[in-house]
Amino acid sequence: MTAAEPAASAFTDRCRTAGRSAARLARSVPVTWAIAAVVTLASVYRFTRPAGDFRRTLDAIASTGFDTVLLNHDWLSVFTAVFFVPKPGGLFLTLLAVIVGIGWSERRMGHVRTLAVFAAVTVLGIALGLSAQALGLASNLYGAQATRGHHVFDPTIAVAGTMMAASAFARPLLRRRVRIIGFAVLSVLVLYAGAPADQYRLGAGVAGVLAGLLLTHRRPEIKRPRATRREARTLLSAVVAVTALGPLVSILAPHSIGVLNPLGSLFRDPLRDPTFVAARCETGDVTRQCLDAVALTRLDGPGAVLVTLLPLVALLLAARGIHRGRRVGLYLAIGLNILMAVIAAVYYGFLPLVATGQYTRFQSTAAEQFGAFDLVATLVPAGIAIMLMVARPLFPTRDAGRVAVKFVGLALLAFVGTATAYLVVAWIVRDQFSPTASVSALILDLPEHFIPVGFLAFEPVDMIATGPVAIAASQWVGPLFWIVLIVIAHRGMQSGSPLDTARGPALARISTLLRAGSPSTLSWMTTWEGNEYWFAPGGGAVAYRVINDVAITTGDPIAPTGEGAAVAEAFARHCAHHGWTVAFYSVTDELRAGLSERGYNSIAVAEETVIHPAGWSLQGGKMKDIRTAINRAEKEGLSASWVRFGDLAPRQAAQVRDISEMWVAERDLPEMGFTLGGIDELLDDAVMLMVAVDAEGRVHAVTSWLPSFSDGRVRGWTLDFMRRAPDSMNGVMEFLIARTILRAGDDGLDFVSLSGAPLAVDVDPDGQSASLRAILAVLSRSLEPVYGFRSLLRFKTKFRPEFRRLHLVYADSLALPAIGLALARAYLPTLTARQAVRAFGRRTTPRVASDR
Repeated sequence: MTAAEPAASAFTDRCRTAGRSAARLARSVPVTWAIAAVVTLASVYRFTRPAGDFRRTLDAIASTGFDTVLLNHDWLSVFTAVFFVPKPGGLFLTLLAVIVGIGWSERRMGHVRTLAVFAAVTVLGIALGLSAQALGLASNLYGAQATRGHHVFDPTIAVAGTMMAASAFARPLLRRRVRIIGFAVLSVLVLYAGAPADQYRLGAGVAGVLAGLLLTHRRPEIKRPRATRREARTLLSAVVAVTALGPLVSILAPHSIGVLNPLGSLFRDPLRDPTFVAARCETGDVTRQCLDAVALTRLDGPGAVLVTLLPLVALLLAARGIHRGRRVGLYLAIGLNILMAVIAAVYYGFLPLVATGQYTRFQSTAAEQFGAFDLVATLVPAGIAIMLMVARPLFPTRDAGRVAVKFVGLALLAFVGTATAYLVVAWIVRDQFSPTASVSALILDLPEHFIPVGFLAFEPVDMIATGPVAIAASQWVGPLFWIVLIVIAHRGMQSGSPLDTARGPALARISTLLRAGSPSTLSWMTTWEGNEYWFAPGGGAVAYRVINDVAITTGDPIAPTGEGAAVAEAFARHCAHHGWTVAFYSVTDELRAGLSERGYNSIAVAEETVIHPAGWSLQGGKMKDIRTAINRAEKEGLSASWVRFGDLAPRQAAQVRDISEMWVAERDLPEMGFTLGGIDELLDDAVMLMVAVDAEGRVHAVTSWLPSFSDGRVRGWTLDFMRRAPDSMNGVMEFLIARTILRAGDDGLDFVSLSGAPLAVDVDPDGQSASLRAILAVLSRSLEPVYGFRSLLRFKTKFRPEFRRLHLVYADSLALPAIGLALARAYLPTLTARQAVRAFGRRTTPRVASDR
């Protein structure tokens, strides 16, 4: 046997396995194949009929539309229209959508439900779309008048509704993604293309959600979806990206009636000269043809095309920055959407409203007849900007003000620079404008060179560049500004950029200090996003964050043994100089004792559990649960893999993310931060994971471990992240933690810390006031049902740990309320008042501790 034969045999086996899996998958969706077959046969039959009376009769019977249903009373067409594809070129993609979308739905809802939902959402969705058209006709909207006679064939109407119904049977994470991204796409198609099929598709989506609620016996309710900050940013970036691509829909759709349709006309029709414009507008009436012609006169050249497309590129760049958690991307998206809302309000609403005379007669008449477009063009970007501003807590807060000021300053500088250059050049060649340009005319004309031309459809042209220099300046000043802005934003989103964060050199110094010697088991948390750093003149450092003028430290100062208290007191003087209240949080007994001698007070805030691997074993009656968990895991084929997140297979990394998102989605309060890590903290190469994986490579549970160093050598691990799949076996967390402790013993490490359990420590009646004891008791009791800190502590006692208390050390008891509020905001930066009221008002039983 040659060396190549085993590889070829393995490849053949994989192909056979994949083939059998595909065959099983295909057999599991018979309804999908039946629908796909009907669509194929019906569409091919229609395509092969020769043009003539029979073909026209078939189209009239099979298609649906407002006049078809409500004037001709062809009620059956609301169902038959979803079995025909309008054009032969779209048959393949439509069949692909049917097979993927309906197949995905059938595997979740079953055969009978899928068939029933397919029929129901088709009829109800088209009925909702027809109702929207009727409302548009009653309001005398142009789009409704222009499309009432359209004949619609589109199987994707039923696909969209069926998938939305099936999302009710999916897990919370997938359900949220399907609905948010799905409705974003459906809404953009309606707003920018506006064809009847788009309206019917959106109606089917709404009907699908209602059908899903009915089938799963859920009561309809409106509540804020729960997600990790990373997942929320991902969904937010998807919405921004979809809305950024919306104008391209108007460009590509040949009969779109969206507000940016004149831009689409540029790419469908040849450029027109002024004679064409005069012919289209000679009656003085504001017709659609006249509006298109006026818009096309502004698109004569590549510069005008770029000034329309580059803002869309900037929005896509902003979406990428939002996904990566960059505030520059957030500010760019907010600024662009506010700019578009203001431009739309000014050019479509404000000028026609306040001005009179011949100059604005064209605008005023257009605004009256196309008011719906004006409203959409203003409210959509304004709503997106508000949504983005509300989402600011999802982004790192470090240097947020400085980032905003620098980015806005550079953007304004770019605008002023390009505008000044244009005005200077235009004034020098003012004779190359018709009529000859004046200073006031150039200034009034300036904004239009930076604005996407779709917003200028109602704006008359007062001054035209005729000479080569004037034409070049007019064409390229706008694109130049947008290119400079995109470059500034792109640089600002890069790691280590002076626009975004300046923590790179400081973080490198902190990492060097930590590798030389970690003062506590929690010290690696000082490297997390959100921390700022203060370095003592004589050596040592403190990681902290300022919230509401309270400087909260992350564990002990990073300092040589015995010098922690001195460094902490020097940091306290630094805080006093800035007017901050200092709070040393989650510090050890050693630092607490040193600061107590200097007059500081303290509160016990957590109970840390530490295990010494050298003396730890699975023997004894108290370890029975741990042994049982290990034996059961081995019987079920689970193995414990010690690996970095970056070394996981892409499929397994995605599973870890999904497990985390499902955990957060099932809770009433958002994911906690500060000293409790999430997915973002797993990406550090110094952090190790212990992952439970079955024989098929599926992840069942994951734990993450933070390193503690001594002279560059890892001397211990601290537990941080704990998540398990909902259907994983009981005891899987015990299995992973036990494997980590045994591995640490084999490696000769000093300790394994199971970390602290906040608010799970018994208060000290001698060291704390009655009011403080009451506050801590209320916090512990209220948060226990959601986060289960006390049950988590009981879970950790299974491993026979050593207990160590962690403390909050403060100087002034009167500052405790402010410190408490700052800590709450540090742990729950996205907590709303409504969530807080619900949390403190509940009385429920906590979940199993090992879920945490």
